[in-house]
Amino acid sequence: MGNADLIHSLLPVLAILGAVLVLKGLFGGFGAATLPVRPMPLMTPTERRTFGYIEDALPWARIHAQVSMGAIMAPKAGLNRSKATTVRNRFSSKRIDYVVEDRASGAIVMLIELDDRSHRAEQDARRDRMTGAAGYFTLRLPASEKPTAHSVRRHLAAAFDLQPQLQAGGGRVRHH
Repeated sequence: MGNADLIHSLLPVLAILGAVLVLKGLFGGFGAATLPVRPMPLMTPTERRTFGYIEDALPWARIHAQVSMGAIMAPKAGLNRSKATTVRNRFSSKRIDYVVEDRASGAIVMLIELDDRSHRAEQDARRDRMTGAAGYFTLRLPASEKPTAHSVRRHLAAAFDLQPQLQAGGGRVRHH
């Protein structure tokens, strides 16, 4: 076998190897260490304090923070794949500040959003309609008042008073 024959027999192998390397580079296959990322805190100091206030007020509940909407919602059954993907993409990367889960049943009792200056009423209303369509009640802690243990308890108690269906999830606010 001559050099020309050897080169011709290796060409397909080299072409495949080159294509694999190009595709690996295009799709991030060179490892996560090369991604330009940095760590971020899970919650702001205000969100952490508020988390504690909610936990203290609802001892019967498990509180989850920064929950993806995709973890608690799904497109309705019966949609074709394209429509289901479109619907899922509308909410899957959005986050809920706090999810209140009844420890006894595992049922989601309510969603809690800690509004701040970055919250926009129109977008908030759209999110509330979306989560409402999935059957969830959203309590919004207003940006107009700094969260305190007292204010969080007051808003929770008002939500349970105004939304009788929440009572099934425990519905008791501990007052100190």
